[in-house]
Order: sequence, then C-alpha cells, then structure tokens
Amino acid sequence: MLKARQRPRPSTARPAAVSRRAALVAVGLLVGALVAACGPGQTAAPLSERPPSLVPTASPAPTPGATASESPTASPEDTGSGVAACVPADLKASHGIVEGTAGSRETEVVLVTAVRCALPAWPVVQLRDGLGVALVAGSSGGSGETVVQPGGSYVSAVQLSNWCGAEPAYPLTLDLLLDGESVAVSGGPFPDEGDLPPCAGGDLPILSGTAWTPSS
Repeated sequence: MLKARQRPRPSTARPAAVSRRAALVAVGLLVGALVAACGPGQTAAPLSERPPSLVPTASPAPTPGATASESPTASPEDTGSGVAACVPADLKASHGIVEGTAGSRETEVVLVTAVRCALPAWPVVQLRDGLGVALVAGSSGGSGETVVQPGGSYVSAVQLSNWCGAEPAYPLTLDLLLDGESVAVSGGPFPDEGDLPPCAGGDLPILSGTAWTPSS
C-alpha cells in the first residue's frame, strides 16, 4: 500500500530576506535625503567648527633675498676722520665782549655741539646788517678739521678790520658758514653801532677767525 507524499513545510527564510531588503531601501532613502540637503545651496562649516586637521594654515611669507647683513648702512660723510660732518642743527654759537684796537674790532666766538661731529678747523665767518643782508664773508684761514664733542666748548677769535664803506643798517650780527648754511652767532651786535674799524686802505673789509681750540 503506497503512502501519501508529504508536502514540504513553508520556509521561514523568505520573510527574513524581505525584511532586510526593506531596511536597506529605507537606509538608502535616508542617505539620499541627506545628500540632497547638502546640495549647492549649503555652505561649508565655519573654520572654528572644523576639526583641527581640516583648518587651513597660512603659508610662511617668502623672505627677501637680502639679509640684514647685506642691507646698506648709512655711513658718515667722509671728513677724513671717519666722523660724521657737523650740520647747523647740531651747533650753537655765541660771542663775548666786543673789544676795539687801533685798527680792528675783536670778539671770541664760543661753539658748543649736541653730538660728536667734525667741522673745518678754521671757521668761515659772515657779517650781516640789520636787514639780514650779507655784507662781508670771510675765508678759511687754513685746512684740516676739528672733531667736537658734546659737553665741551670751542673758541675762535674773530676780527673785523678795514671798513672803508658807508655806514650799514644796524645792528650788525655774525654767522658761521658751514657748507653753504649758516649758524647764527648770538650775544648781541658785532661790532656795536657806530663803532666800525677805521679804513686802512683798499675797498674791502677783512673778517677772519682763528682755528677752533677747546675752551679752558
């Protein structure tokens, strides 16, 4: 007698596979939504919110080709001693009592400086009238240079002689000439009004100064 064939039992694996597939589809939809949300309309997160490894750093600026040792340095004007030449702003000058002799008028000009500098050893002196017009310009009595120091003072004996012209506009004052510029000499008129030296012959007055010497 033949036995009836038994039907196979339904498998439970199919429903489980369907569940996994549905889960994957849901995940895919979620990822798609996130990608769409981060489309062209979105901006990158601020630098302060990025991880340190993602924050860009500035590249160091290129260094110039010349180094400090190659840069040109200012050098003092060549005065022979290697000391910078004096300029009018460095100097102050004044004169003392005006004295008269038979043929000239004399005074001592005292010079002080704010810096160590070099100037011609023999001063060039100029005489101006009360209108500021230059009347007489002396010439250097010699060559060389003097290095003057701050805190010291230097003296030159200035002399005016042989005045043969008309009376000038008073008061008369002295200047020191330095490379075309002037340093006013304070201390009052030189010489005093109406006290010009007598004419000894010729047309031009003579104005001169001795070499600078340290004041004692």
